[in-house]
Amino acid sequence: MKKITLKHIAEKMNVSAVAVHKALNNQKGVSEELRKKIKAYAASVGYGVKSPKQVMNNKRFIFVINKDFFLTPSEQYYSNIFYYLSGELSKVNSMLQVVFVTEVNPVDSLKSALNGLKPDGIFFAGELNNDVFRYMENINIPSLFIDYYTPLYALNFMYNNNYQTAYKLTNYLIEKGHRKIGFIGNIQKTAAISDRYFGYLKAITENEFRFDPKWHINENIELSQVLFDLPLNDMPTVFVCHCDAAAQKLYSMLSFNGLKIPEDVSVVSFDNTQLCDNLLPKLTSIGPARDSFAKKAYSAMIDIMNKKRVTHQISVILAERDSVKTIVRQS
Repeated sequence: MKKITLKHIAEKMNVSAVAVHKALNNQKGVSEELRKKIKAYAASVGYGVKSPKQVMNNKRFIFVINKDFFLTPSEQYYSNIFYYLSGELSKVNSMLQVVFVTEVNPVDSLKSALNGLKPDGIFFAGELNNDVFRYMENINIPSLFIDYYTPLYALNFMYNNNYQTAYKLTNYLIEKGHRKIGFIGNIQKTAAISDRYFGYLKAITENEFRFDPKWHINENIELSQVLFDLPLNDMPTVFVCHCDAAAQKLYSMLSFNGLKIPEDVSVVSFDNTQLCDNLLPKLTSIGPARDSFAKKAYSAMIDIMNKKRVTHQISVILAERDSVKTIVRQS
């Protein structure tokens, strides 16, 4: 493809190359109307857009995350995204370093990392304090928030629609014949969990199925050292767990109470990590493919570094395994 020059743009716009230079660099000497036209044409022909290799080669990036989201022993979601993303960056001689932000005064820990590491770009993973979003709106460093979205801030996002994902997963269970469906997860903890809960609730209520509050265990059981109570006197036929690690903990509790999966109780979850294949029976789960997620985050950062605004919704995969029983009902 022929390289686009100032002279080429000037000829097409019927102005001087000096006028084009001034317009593209926001200098005085051209009208605002002409400036907009020149910029729009330059953008349409790709003037000034660097190649992926030029943008990403030999750069330093940081992966900012809440420590609790990354260092939990059974956590495989964000650590896998980091692993694959680091692999993509290493192909262009760039590096990715983890930076933990504190729950108290997260902006202070972020400022410290930016001053010390001086990154060329930032990947933020998971839900963070609103102070971080407000701070980043005024920082001129290419940044991408992955696995989270909020319309309140003019930033770049790449996310999974947790509400629709949970709605899809719950309807899958309904198609399998389940009518008594429970949910495990603390909806006050993160927006992702609450979105999953309300997507699950929508599927139940629009089908006019019974919902019993005791079928919602409002706790992130994978983080708790305390045994939780199962509604043994009136058990759901299936539990929807807010993540794979919670499902792993549920497996143990069901076994402790003499219940088999999926014969007595079915189990599904979110994230679709490697943990699903390690459980017995293998766990049915829904979520994005981590390698694909990382590649799309890499591509999104290229766009951001080329001065484009990014808001991408990631597709998910429902991986059916062995943890769901089909309930045959009489017509």
